[in-house]
Amino acid sequence: MIKILFFVVLFLMSCSDLKREEQLVKLNTLQTELIESQNEFQNVYIDSLHVITMASSDLERKLKQNYKSDTIDVALGKRIDDYKRMRRMFGPLGSFGSKLKRAYKEQEGQLKTLQTDIENGFGERNKYDQYLELEKEKNKQVFDLLQEYLRIKKEAFEIYDLQHPWLSDFVVQLTSNND
Repeated sequence: MIKILFFVVLFLMSCSDLKREEQLVKLNTLQTELIESQNEFQNVYIDSLHVITMASSDLERKLKQNYKSDTIDVALGKRIDDYKRMRRMFGPLGSFGSKLKRAYKEQEGQLKTLQTDIENGFGERNKYDQYLELEKEKNKQVFDLLQEYLRIKKEAFEIYDLQHPWLSDFVVQLTSNND
């Protein structure tokens, strides 16, 4: 009887080890996806956003100070409106960047903690699959935040690349005409 009980316990433990390996593979996949996403973020992160924001604000200020006409050309008005819209995108862009930095750090820590728990059998083993699903959802939220960051960045810098050089030249002409 003791031998049968021993084999049943041994069998159950070996089954839990198989499940543990499967869980660790899922966890490793989540960690790899997070690292790849974090690398993508680091490659596109704008660390000089404050400088660009200040330069665009200065350009707008100089334009307001030096443009003295009572009427405004429709094309010029559109350029100025686009430029103002672009400058207003920089605030959310910086906010998303900060949120992403925190989210990556937090999620990386959570995944490492879960890995330690699974490897050592800490906590409630029967909930590991639920925890993995929860972490998968959290990863998806981080990935969605990155996509929003990329969308705003792309839109803002398309406007910046198109309007900033033209408006800079225009302001230089205005200031040279006013001198």
